[in-house]
Parts: sequence; structure tokens; C-alpha cells
Amino acid sequence: MGKFKDEVMRMYQKSVENEIIEEIEKLENLTDLEVKKFTKEGGYSDKLARKWIKSLKTAQLRKFFDTIKDIEKDLKQKDVSWDEVEEKFYLLEPQLVYAAGRKVMGKPILPDGFYRIMKVCMRKIVRGDANIKKKNYMRFVQFLESIVAYHKYHEEKAKQKGGR
Repeated sequence: MGKFKDEVMRMYQKSVENEIIEEIEKLENLTDLEVKKFTKEGGYSDKLARKWIKSLKTAQLRKFFDTIKDIEKDLKQKDVSWDEVEEKFYLLEPQLVYAAGRKVMGKPILPDGFYRIMKVCMRKIVRGDANIKKKNYMRFVQFLESIVAYHKYHEEKAKQKGGR
């Protein structure tokens, strides 16, 4: 019975990621992603955090998130354009690829689904003029902030239940 349950969970988890990827791919720009779709309980961020609670380590999530927040901080400065942070943005990809390729004790340290969702979001960021790119990036930050928040919430709940 345990193997069957594990297989069903794997199928559900893959379909959750694929569903979200398909929805994001339909968007013209990342700014078209409605905030309520990823922030509400049961929304994209909540579903992903539940899925990744055992496979996405907080340290990896924070490392990537901190880099994203650094770029956001630069963009929020007066008179800073997208062009001035674009290089830093493109350097996120090798950081993501490296983390996705690393393994500890034979297990990936970054779930494939996280990698795929970040990649589809990053492709949506670089559409349009510099102003739209900046807005797309800010929506990306909001989405990732929401994932971090739900991940922390579910991580704490799992600790209370006796395991992560």
C-alpha cells in the first residue's frame, strides 16, 4: 500500500507543477499572473511549497531568494533601469542550473519542478521594453516571496508533527 500511495503522490506532484507551468506559459508577461492565484491558501505557492517540503532545502531556497532580492533592491533605487541589472539577472540562470545539477548523498538538492518553474518565469521576465521587464521582475519577486512564505509555514508544521 505504501508504494502505491507514494506513486500517486508523485503523479499528483508532477501534475501540480505542470499545471502551473502551463498557466504561466500562456501569459504574455509575468505581470499578467494574478497575485491572488499565487498568494492565497491553496494557490500556486501553497501547492508548490507543500510539494517541495521534503525536497527543497531552506538553505537552497534562501540562497536563490537572496540573490533575487539583491536585484530587486537595485531596481528600487531611483533612476536605476533594467539595463543596469540585466547582467545580474542573466547570472541567475547558471546559479539555478548549478543548484539543479548538484546532489547530496545521491539526491538532488533542488527539485526539478522548482528549476522548471523558475526557468519559465525567467523567460517571461525578459519580454517587452525595459519598463515592462522591470515590472515582470517585480512580479517574479512577489511569486518567489510567496513560495518562501508557504515553504516556511509548511516546514514549521512538519516540524511540529515530528519530522521533515
